[in-house]
Amino acid sequence: MRGVITNFGSAGDVHPYLALIMEMNRRGHQIAFAFSPHFGPWIERYGVEFIPIGPNFEQMQYDIITTVVSTPNIDNSAGHMYSLFGPLVAALPQMYQELNEACRNADVLISGPLQPASRVIHELTGIPFVSIQEAHFGGGGTPAYQQATTALINPFRAQYKLPSLRHPLTHDANSPQLALYAISRHVLPPPPDWPRHYHMTGYFFFDDESFEPDPRLVEFLAAGEPPIVISFGSMTHDDPQAVTDLLLRAVEIVGCRAIIQQGWSGLGGRAVPPHVYIAPFIPHAWLFPRVSCVVHHGGPGTVAATFRAGVPSIFVPHTFDQPIWASLAYDLGTVPPIPILELTADRLATAINLTITDPHYRRVAGELRAKIQSEDGVETAAELIEKLVYRIGLYEEENVHSAKAVEEEPDEDGAKGSRRKHYQRQQRQRRGDAG
Repeated sequence: MRGVITNFGSAGDVHPYLALIMEMNRRGHQIAFAFSPHFGPWIERYGVEFIPIGPNFEQMQYDIITTVVSTPNIDNSAGHMYSLFGPLVAALPQMYQELNEACRNADVLISGPLQPASRVIHELTGIPFVSIQEAHFGGGGTPAYQQATTALINPFRAQYKLPSLRHPLTHDANSPQLALYAISRHVLPPPPDWPRHYHMTGYFFFDDESFEPDPRLVEFLAAGEPPIVISFGSMTHDDPQAVTDLLLRAVEIVGCRAIIQQGWSGLGGRAVPPHVYIAPFIPHAWLFPRVSCVVHHGGPGTVAATFRAGVPSIFVPHTFDQPIWASLAYDLGTVPPIPILELTADRLATAINLTITDPHYRRVAGELRAKIQSEDGVETAAELIEKLVYRIGLYEEENVHSAKAVEEEPDEDGAKGSRRKHYQRQQRQRRGDAG
């Protein structure tokens, strides 16, 4: 099977897709990653085929993530959202053409919700289409976010005589054939009224086996009791120095050791006492099992890594869907979350002290860890993708796992092309009937 995986976003949006690609390739398939060009050298170092899609959006990705996701006090006006997403929409024709070309000989297109060209290509070509969400709630976004993205993306769809979508970058980005939610049913079970083609697979975990920790970090971990770790990831703060001072004061009150990750805010830009270690990004899979508690913002990837590590955590939600994750975690047995705008050194110190001294919290975290580790999200997803491609009839059943099937050069004028044309006719007929 040949396939293309695509999305739009930051490094955190890349990791889950790399995990799926490597599992699919391990099963004998050939899956390429189509993404913004600046990710190419990083992705190719893992032996994954990379296809550059669209302009280099590195700065725009930073601007969108910082403004829409990372900042507690943001301008939520539709006009501001329009200005942020305008460059992405302006590049849609290029992204569509390049992604469509990448899919020419592909058997399946797999996409995250932030690549609007994917569903267009599926609707126009009939290529089997798989969507992936990383939130239980599909990422609804604010009304201004929905208004702006709808106003920007639907005109592009109209050029190809495709119907408008109400939520083109969230709920309506889901595939009508196979919609995967890369999250755990143990955190929140799937709704009973989900369509049959929606599946909750379990988290996608990417473990970078090439990671080599800084020897100074190894020495720090070995020098005393397991520290707490404070990781706010891509969140940004108006006054990083004040946030650093608050964190250091909380650690001093508790009297514990701590690792503070710098994150996008650049926390820790000052001299710190010897029981505090300031660190750049460290893979969560390596770091979290080695600490006593994780203080974090509640982003989906960090939440999954914390649950998997079986370590107690304290949620400090900043914005977007993080309060929802924090609420779910509280229901599962964490201490009450502390919103970033309500964070004080005393409140954080109280939460840390309770979390690391009461065995209840470590017991709850360990029980959830066993449930999370019983799932294999990427294996489940790979099996569902194979079944979809088989059901549409691109391969014989016995060849679904076969490398021979991968090596067969697709013939767009032969059987595969005929099946796609048949699927397109069905889709046009359904649209006509609906009209």
